[in-house]
This record gives sequence, C-alpha cells and structure tokens, in this order.
Amino acid sequence: MHIERVDLTDAQSIGACDEVCLAAQEADCPEEPRLTAGPFRGWLTVGWDGNPREVWLAAATSSMLAGDGKRRPVLGWYRLELPERENQDRANLDLVVHPAERRRGLGTALLRHAAERAACHGRSVLASATRDGTPGAAFARSAGAEPGVVEVQRMLELGKLADGRLERLREQAERAAAGYSLVSWTGPTPEEHLARVAAGFNAMNDAPHSPDREDDIWDAQRVRDRADAAVREGCLRGYSVAAIAEATGEMAGLTQVFVDPEYPEWGHQGLTAVIRQHRGHRLGLLIKAAMLEWLATEEPKLERIATDNAAVNKYMIAVNEALGYELVKPDEQSFQLAVSPG
Repeated sequence: MHIERVDLTDAQSIGACDEVCLAAQEADCPEEPRLTAGPFRGWLTVGWDGNPREVWLAAATSSMLAGDGKRRPVLGWYRLELPERENQDRANLDLVVHPAERRRGLGTALLRHAAERAACHGRSVLASATRDGTPGAAFARSAGAEPGVVEVQRMLELGKLADGRLERLREQAERAAAGYSLVSWTGPTPEEHLARVAAGFNAMNDAPHSPDREDDIWDAQRVRDRADAAVREGCLRGYSVAAIAEATGEMAGLTQVFVDPEYPEWGHQGLTAVIRQHRGHRLGLLIKAAMLEWLATEEPKLERIATDNAAVNKYMIAVNEALGYELVKPDEQSFQLAVSPG
C-alpha cells in the first residue's frame, strides 16, 4: 500500500473514505448515529469550526485484494486538523482503518505519517478520541498515547417521553428564570445575534477539558465565518434556542441541535452553554426543554437525539437526565500523543 494526500474536491476519494468509516463504525459502535454522505463530506473537508485540515489515505496496490477477492482501493485514512488561532501546538487527529485490514501495521503506518505531518506544521501534540473498549482505544494505548478527559454519551428516545413531561419541566424552569425570554432561529446565526452567540461559545471554555488546552476565543466574525459552515452549505439543518436577559439584552444561554437532512430520525446535540453570571436560574433546562418542544413540530421524523458531556460535568448531566436522556456505553476517551515538532 502507499499513502497519498486526498484532494478535498475529489468526490470519489471522499466517498471511499466514507465507506471505510461506515465499515469501522458498524464493527465498533453500531449503535451510534452515522453521518450520511453530505455531512460526512462537510465534516471531512470543512469541519465544524473551519480550521485548516489535510486528509491522507492508504491506497491498495494492484497486488492487494480484499478478503472477497475484490479490490479495496482505500484501506484506511486519517484527517489532521490544524487549529490556527489557539492551540497552535496541537493537531487533532481522526484515524480510521477498515476492519478487514487491521492487525497488519496499517494503523501504525498512518499514525507515523500523521505524526510526521504534524511535526512539519510545528505541532508537538496529536490529540484524538475514541470509544473506550474499542480497537481504537487499544491502539491508542499501545502507541503510548496518554488518556485524558472522558466523555459520556446519552441518548433521548423521543417516543419514550411521557405526555406532559416537557411542559412540566419547562414550567418549573420558567418559574426560576423570571426576567429571561427566549428567542430561536433556524439555519446560520442571524447578524443581530452574532456577538451574543460568540459569548455563548466562550462560555464553553468553562466545560471540563485538558488542562494544557488553550481556551478558544470567539467573536462575531469567527461565528459568522466558522461556526455555521456546515449549516450554510446545507450539510445539516441547524436549530438554536437562546435565553435573553431582559434587563440587559445579553444572551444568557444557548443550545443548538443539528439534523442530517438525509437521516432525519437522528438529532445531534451541539453546544449547550449558560454564561457564568446567569447560572442558577435553570436556564439550561429551560432552553433544552423549549428546543425539544420546537423540534417536535419542525422535525416530525425525529426519533432520538444523541449528546456527549464530560463525565464530571454534573450540572449538564443532571439537566439531560431530567429530560429523559439515558446513558449509552461505551464512553469516549480522549488521548494525547507527544510528537517532535519539525
């Protein structure tokens, strides 16, 4: 096999990477929602925050055959994301090997290549994450990567919500949230909310994270250019609900959910953040309950929503459990691997 860089405008190569990803997910985490072709392409080429990236694949040579006797053109691949504002010492790595090609040194070759590429960009840390107990976690540990923050996954089955549950929770939250009102929008962030949404993104820096990771600093322009890329390109449908402090006009809390147009049965929770000075008013519960009521109308095919939280984030976990989210194993384990910058 040989390793070659993917032209991010080449639909055939991107589709082959998608096939490898789907095969790996089916083998390792079949219960997780998958991305269909459009969102996968958007994630691979643009990402959710617009950072530069490069993708490399391991291609089969003419003498290599799959187990069924057919040629498998892509055996594995990796995506290297290069933060260009904060955390310029890091490179975020996603590495996938087709299940039929594992235990042959392919993952090690791709990891070595990724480390070399990260070093060429002056990065000293490779950061990644994988589900605990999967071959990916075992591979990371065998490579000497250090474990970090653990994320737990929960899923809400909308069909299991008891009649009136959301209304009762919203009423409870509204009593504690006097002086706040809600606004909502679909699609990219409206111009009048850009600066306030940036404050919501900055509030996420309070969430548990690796102690050596720098905070991401958002402003209106960064939200406009980067946060809405996948929605603006039509890869995902985006829904946002925000709590506004009536006395000041500040955006006190924000929650976002994204739906794959080709797979509308699944929703993907984006950020949920409450700005520090507005905490203690049950705003997290209020905006998430309001979101679920809204989605029931806007996305009638929606059946379940997946979310991840740091295992130590007790506040947000309590909000999710009150809404009916149930724990789904395995957890997601983050890893870091030191590399020598070039």
